[in-house]
Amino acid sequence: MPAVCTVFVGTRPVLVTAAGELDVATAAHTEAIFTAASSGARPEVVIDLRQVTFLDCAGARPLTAAARRIHEAGGRLTLLADHPMVVQVLRFNQLIPHSASSTGGADPAHHPPAHPPTPRLCDHRCRALAEEH
Repeated sequence: MPAVCTVFVGTRPVLVTAAGELDVATAAHTEAIFTAASSGARPEVVIDLRQVTFLDCAGARPLTAAARRIHEAGGRLTLLADHPMVVQVLRFNQLIPHSASSTGGADPAHHPPAHPPTPRLCDHRCRALAEEH
């Protein structure tokens, strides 16, 4: 299944919901979406990957670039993921700490990327992985 992204613009934080496969075939599409979502001064972005069924390094590249842009602009990025393979690729690409563990299922983990100034809670069901240690 190709990636399907929904972006809620005009909200703070900007919410991007991705579903399907994030890989080499969808990287250009997601790069454009993540670039638009992470532009501006001090962007606040939530990227919800809980409906992503496949993520490889090519699909993670746009996430890494967005994390870098957001960090450099003094913003904040929240990544939501609970699929074990997606979490593993995020760890491999240093978007979440290697010591973090996913809670999976109905209680998704909040995965702060390697670049944020401060992790934060996303809603009542999510908790920062840093708070688990």
